[in-house]
Parts: sequence; structure tokens; C-alpha cells
Amino acid sequence: MGDNSTSPTDIHPAGGFWSDKTWKDLNPSTSPVRPFKRKQIDESNYLLSIGEEIYVSAPGGKSTVQKLQPNDRFSIDAGQFAFLLTEEEVVMPFDKIGFISIRATAKFWGLVNISGFHVDPGYKGKLIFAVFNAGPTRIHLKRGDQIFPIWIAALDQPSTRTEYKVGYYEIPSKLINQISGEFTNAYQLAEKLKAAQEDIVQLKSFRVYMMAIIGIVLALMSPFIKDAVTRIYDTIKPQAICVGACQQLPPTPPGGQSTTP
Repeated sequence: MGDNSTSPTDIHPAGGFWSDKTWKDLNPSTSPVRPFKRKQIDESNYLLSIGEEIYVSAPGGKSTVQKLQPNDRFSIDAGQFAFLLTEEEVVMPFDKIGFISIRATAKFWGLVNISGFHVDPGYKGKLIFAVFNAGPTRIHLKRGDQIFPIWIAALDQPSTRTEYKVGYYEIPSKLINQISGEFTNAYQLAEKLKAAQEDIVQLKSFRVYMMAIIGIVLALMSPFIKDAVTRIYDTIKPQAICVGACQQLPPTPPGGQSTTP
């Protein structure tokens, strides 16, 4: 393999981060970003876009990798994770390092980058951004959205690496397995707590309602209950008197003779 210890670009700034002029002076065929489009230069960074593959998590791991056609849309609900593959390939020179992030506009929506924040010297491949919707609402995106800025800085000397490290060109299943399954965020917990509170209120209301119904039924039935109790008492009372009187009589002697003198 040839000598890869120097930058494949024709631009060699003295040091620090690349300026917009450095980006604009790049040769598209040797640019660290491919395909290279000058219209995606934003001040001192280059805006990477969402590519053809995405994965958005779903409860129970029922989601799969989605293939997007140009301008196809998708959404990330509050509390969901997602993997987003970039449209562009990054071929980082051995004497450069890249720094990546998410545009401020997407951050304001609640989209947070939870993956790495740099691209190593000698990396070659597309980038996978792991993102999380930490906001309260659904975020709508589409293929081609330019939401991932990359800055490039020059190293004081080339990396000791001599071969490119091949990166991603698709979203691998091993990444999907790490975020599949049940998930709950703060907003969902708040909704569940609210629902539980409503259930408690309804249960209390039902209890009061049932107590009122029982009270009304008892009030309506009290004359009948009183009459039934009186009838039972009147039936039992003579029997009780008879039993008491019979127990006080002396026993009759054998032969039917009275023991009374």
C-alpha cells in the first residue's frame, strides 16, 4: 500500500481548524467528504446530510432498518432513539481529525447526539449518528436534511496509522440490538403518573357513589327490614317463653303419681 501518512488533499493549512476558504479550495476528487458539494459549506464546517438508512427504536423491538428514497420522510417520537446513516462518505486524512455534532436548530427541537464527537485520522466510511429525542414532541426529518456539521483540524504531525480504518456503509444489527426493547422517558413517566392519579380520583368517586347508593337502598328498605325483624321476633318470643316455663316444672314420678304432698 502506498504512503498514506500525509493528507490526500491539496490543502495544508498551518494548523488549527479549517476555514471556509480551505473548504472551498478543496479538490472534490480528494476531499475528505465525498461526494463534495460546495453549497454544503457552512462557515468553517461542512454539513453532512441524512442518508439512505435509518433505524428508529420502538417498544418491544418491533422496528427495523428503513431504506429511504430521496426526500423520504420519517419521525422520531419523544423518548425514542435512532441511528442515522450519513449520505456522504468521510475519508479522513492521516494528519487531520474531524469533529462532529448536530446543528443548533435540531438541538432546539430536542434532538441530542449520544454517539461519538470526533472522526479519527485514517477513518474511511460513512458516519452513523446515534440520536435521542429528549424533547416533548415528535421530530420530523427527511433524507437529505443537512443537520450534521463536521469541522476538520490539522494535527501537528501525521498519525502513526498507515492504513485506513474501514467504517460503516450500512447500519449493523449489533447496534440495533443495543437499543431495542422497552423504553420510558420522563415525559412518558409523567403521562403514566397523570393517568394513575386520574384512576385514583375515579376510584374515590366510585367509592363515594357506591356508599351513597348503599345508603339510599338501606333507607328505602328499612321499613321492610324492621317489619321482617318484628315478625321473626314475634315468632321466636312465645317459643322462648314456653321453653323457660317448661324447664321450671318438676318431673312426673313413675306410675303417674304426683310428688306434691
